[in-house]
Amino acid sequence: MTETTDRGSIRAVVGRPEELLDRAGRAAEPAEFVVTPERLHRRNLKRRLAERATPRSSLWLTDATAIASRLLDAADEPSETIDRIDRLKHLESLLERDTETNERLRAAVGSDLPAHAETIAAAQDRVGEMTGWENDRLNALSTVAEGLPSVAARDTADLLAGVRALEQGLAERVGAVHSRETLLPAAADTLRDDPALWSETFPTAERLSVAGVSAVDAPLLSLLDAATAAGVDVTLSLRPGTGPSIVDRLPDRAPNGVGLSTDGRDPSVGPDLEATELVADTPEAEARLAAGVVAAHLRNGVSPSDLLVVARDAAEYERPLRRAMGRQGVNVAVWAQLPVERTIPYRQFAATCAVLAADELGVERLLEPLEFHWVPPAIDDTAAWPLSTADIGELRAALTADSEAQRSLGGWADRLTAVVDDGEIDRGRARPLRTFLDWADEQPGTPEPAAIHDTFEPLVEAGREFALPAVFADDSSDLARTSRYARALSRIEELLTDTRAKYREWLDAGDVPRSWLAVADLAERVVTTRPGRREHANAAAVDVIDATDAWLREAPHVVGVGLVDGVWPRRVESVFPEALRQAVVAGDSAAARRLAVPGRWTAAREADHLASGLGAATETLCCTRYRRDREGTARERSPLLAGVSTRQVDEPAAQSLLTAGTLPDALAADGGGAR
Repeated sequence: MTETTDRGSIRAVVGRPEELLDRAGRAAEPAEFVVTPERLHRRNLKRRLAERATPRSSLWLTDATAIASRLLDAADEPSETIDRIDRLKHLESLLERDTETNERLRAAVGSDLPAHAETIAAAQDRVGEMTGWENDRLNALSTVAEGLPSVAARDTADLLAGVRALEQGLAERVGAVHSRETLLPAAADTLRDDPALWSETFPTAERLSVAGVSAVDAPLLSLLDAATAAGVDVTLSLRPGTGPSIVDRLPDRAPNGVGLSTDGRDPSVGPDLEATELVADTPEAEARLAAGVVAAHLRNGVSPSDLLVVARDAAEYERPLRRAMGRQGVNVAVWAQLPVERTIPYRQFAATCAVLAADELGVERLLEPLEFHWVPPAIDDTAAWPLSTADIGELRAALTADSEAQRSLGGWADRLTAVVDDGEIDRGRARPLRTFLDWADEQPGTPEPAAIHDTFEPLVEAGREFALPAVFADDSSDLARTSRYARALSRIEELLTDTRAKYREWLDAGDVPRSWLAVADLAERVVTTRPGRREHANAAAVDVIDATDAWLREAPHVVGVGLVDGVWPRRVESVFPEALRQAVVAGDSAAARRLAVPGRWTAAREADHLASGLGAATETLCCTRYRRDREGTARERSPLLAGVSTRQVDEPAAQSLLTAGTLPDALAADGGGAR
C-alpha cells in the first residue's frame, strides 16, 4: 500500500461475481482481502480459481471479524468476543431481573422471559444489524417506530427498550466488545482515530472486497467506511436481487456520506437458460420427478460432478430426495447442517451422562446407552457389540420385576447378579450389561474438565471401530446412514473439546456444579447453537445444496426443487411487527434510510438465492414444484418463477420420465437421456 492520506473508494458491482476471479494472481503477500458470509462461498471461489489454474496468493479469503480482531490486537485494544452460548447464559440471567425494561419485554414476547431468550436474542441481533448500536441510528430506528400504527409502535418501542437495556447489561458484564456487532464498530472507531493502523497491520493489502452478500449491515459498513478513510479501495460484489437496493441506500447510511461508483445496476435475477418446469401433486412425487431427471442424465453418461440439485433449504428436502434417488440407484451428498442432537452417537453421549449423574434410575434409562450403540473401550468379545435390539429386550425383560423400580448402579449390579443366579438370563447374555455397569462405576462422580475426554474419547474410538462397521453392514447402497454416523462421530470429538472448554470456564466462574448433568446441559447448548459439519465432498455422489451456496458455482445440469410459494420464497418470521419490517425495507423516510435492512426481512434475498441456484446451470435447467402439501392444502407456484423463462412439461411427458426414464425434449436436447 502506498504512503498516502487520500481516501479510498467504494465501488459496487451488482450481479457479476466472476470479476473477482480476474483479480486473482500470484503474490508474495495478499494484496486484496475477500470477505464472504459463508465458508462454502470461499470453497466455491477456490474451486473456480482452481478450474482456471489461476494462482490465488494475491487474495486472502476471510471474514470481517478476523480483520477487525487483528486491527484491535495491533492497537492493543480488547478484541475478545463471547460465543452464543455465553451470550444466552448472560441474557437468561439479565432477563430474570425485576426491571422496567424486562416488564416491557414481557408485554411483547410473554411472561417467562428466560424461556424466550432465543427469541429475544434474535431481536437483539436484528437491532445490531440495523444500527451497529450507534446512537444516531438507534434514534433513527425509534423515530421509524414512532410513526407506526399504535399497536405496532407500542410493541416495537417495548422491544427496543428491552434489547437496548440488555445490550447495556452485556457491556457491563462482559465489556464493550462482546459480539460481532460491537467488534466491527470498535475496530472502525480505532481505525478512524489512527488511519495508519491499516498499513501497519496489513502492509500489502490495498483492496478489500465483500462478496456474495445479500445485506451490508451497519457494523460491516462502519468497518468498510473506516477502511476507505485509511486509503483502502473497497469493492462490494453484490447479488442481483438485493444489490440495487443496497446501492440505493448506501449514501444515506454511511457516517459521513460516501462517494460510490456502481457497475451493473440492473442485472437480471433470472438465469440465462430457459427452464423446463415439472409439476407434481405432492412433495414426494416432486422428489421422484427430480430423481428421474438426475438418473436419466447419469444413464446418458453425465458425471455426477456435472449435476447439481438446489433447494431453498436442502435439509427440508433431504429425506424425500434420498428416498427417491435411492429407488433410482443414485447416490447423493446433501450439503445440509448435521442435526447432531438427533444422531445416535450424540444420544448415546447424553444417555451415558444421565446414567453417570443419577443417584437412582429406572431400567429404561439404565439401558439407553446400550440402545444407542454403547461399546466398551476394551472389548473381549467383539461379536457381542454393539448390542442388538433383541439382546437389550432380553435384558429388559429379565431385570423388570417392577417396571417403576429405581435403583443405584450398585443396586442394578446386585439385581443383575440375582437374575443370573435365578436362571432368568444366562451369564453370557448378562455379561455386556455387567461390562457397562463396571465401566460406569469406575467413572468419577464429580468430573473435572479433563474427565470429559478421559471418559468419552475411548467410547468414540470404540464406536468408530465397532459400531460404525455394524451400521455399514446394515446400510443401503447409498450409505447415507453410514455417512451420517461417521460425521456424527467426528462432530462428537469436536463436541468433547468445546464442552470441556466451556465446562472449565463455567466452573471457574462458579456458574455450574461439578456434575455430569452440567456436562450434558453444556453439550446440548453447544450442539444447538453451533451447527454440525456439512456433507463431505464425494465425487461419486450428486450434490444437493442450499441454493445460496451455489453462489459462484457452475454445473452443466441443474435441478431446482421446491419452487412453491411459502417454500421458496419463505415467509418472513420475526418478533418485530410487520409494519416495522415494511417501513425499514421500504426506506420511505429519512430515518428509515439510515438503517441497514436485515437480509431476513426482504423477499429480494430469496431472489438472490434463486439467481445463485438456477444461475449455476450452463447447459440444462429443470425446475420442479408440487401442487399440494402433505396435509392436502393447495400450494401455489413460486412468484419468483415469474422472472424465469420456463416451459412446462405436460403430464404424459412427466409420466414417461418416471416410467421409461425418458427426459423431456427440452432437457434431452442438450443433456441426453434414455432413448
